[in-house]
Amino acid sequence: MAFIVTRELKKDYPLGKTLVSALRGVDVRVEKGEYLCVAGPSGAGKSTFLNLVGLLDRATSGSIEFDGIPVESLDPKRFHRFRRDRIAFIFQSFNLVPVLNAYENIEFPLLVQKVDTAERKRRIDAIAEEVGIRDWLSHKPDELSGGQRQRVAIARALVVKPEVIIADEPTANLDSVTGRTILDLLRRLNREENTTFLVASHDAALIEGADRIVRIVDGQVSE
Repeated sequence: MAFIVTRELKKDYPLGKTLVSALRGVDVRVEKGEYLCVAGPSGAGKSTFLNLVGLLDRATSGSIEFDGIPVESLDPKRFHRFRRDRIAFIFQSFNLVPVLNAYENIEFPLLVQKVDTAERKRRIDAIAEEVGIRDWLSHKPDELSGGQRQRVAIARALVVKPEVIIADEPTANLDSVTGRTILDLLRRLNREENTTFLVASHDAALIEGADRIVRIVDGQVSE
């Protein structure tokens, strides 16, 4: 059985008096440990799809099964706990807290999960070494380059040991050299940790390096 399964996934948004159909019945299967790229033009529904699979939003209709669990049947408390404990996110705008230094940004989700102090330090030290930011942990986001900030965002996502990482255009705000380095890092972490990656991107290098590509056009999977 596939790790993540979406069936007839639809999402409508009201826009004034008009109803916009962002997704129009998307069926996708994702295997455990897969590195899946969601490709397609701007406005096609890629981010909407990731937001639904990442449980940041609820579908208008259709279903999502996560490791055999129909997530739409979860009550709000279990829904949010499920997302917190099993899914992490990497955003193109980094979404770091500006008043916190790199260490504190990485630590934040561990505090939410009530991980004890010693274990927090052990995990942060290990992931900082892994992604190459050990010397920058005391720096705040505005003291870091784009590539360094993205590495902090990656460390923050990985430190909670998620089963799934959702990455929406993770290289969009980076130069080509830094973007390639970040892509290589994500792919290596995918292989070593067997973490499932769902990545939306226009980046040709990322698309070419994926295990599989799902193309979404006009809210539907394009064969």
